[in-house]
Amino acid sequence: MRRSLDEVQELVRSRICEMCAVRPLSCEAQPEGRCVLRDLLPLVVQAVLATDSPRLEDYREAIRENVCGVCIDAALDGTCELRSQGRCALDLYLAEVVDIIRQAALA
Repeated sequence: MRRSLDEVQELVRSRICEMCAVRPLSCEAQPEGRCVLRDLLPLVVQAVLATDSPRLEDYREAIRENVCGVCIDAALDGTCELRSQGRCALDLYLAEVVDIIRQAALA
């Protein structure tokens, strides 16, 4: 990866957090202001860069296998209340997140 993790985090904040903050169920509304995307960004970056596919579903699968499994909001059976309620920023903005990380890897 050519950009640092801090630079990627700043890109995510400037592009994703801005969109997400206007939603009533944004991370600002989560207990303790938690945000899966922010909290697990290193794992998200790793999962995205380990996936090379034109299909978003392949990235979604990589995230579910490598990130959701360690998220404190995920149940042991792989289900996630936040995701099912549309409150997981990573799930909601996955296409944009993948785009940011892939572009950062090339920059």
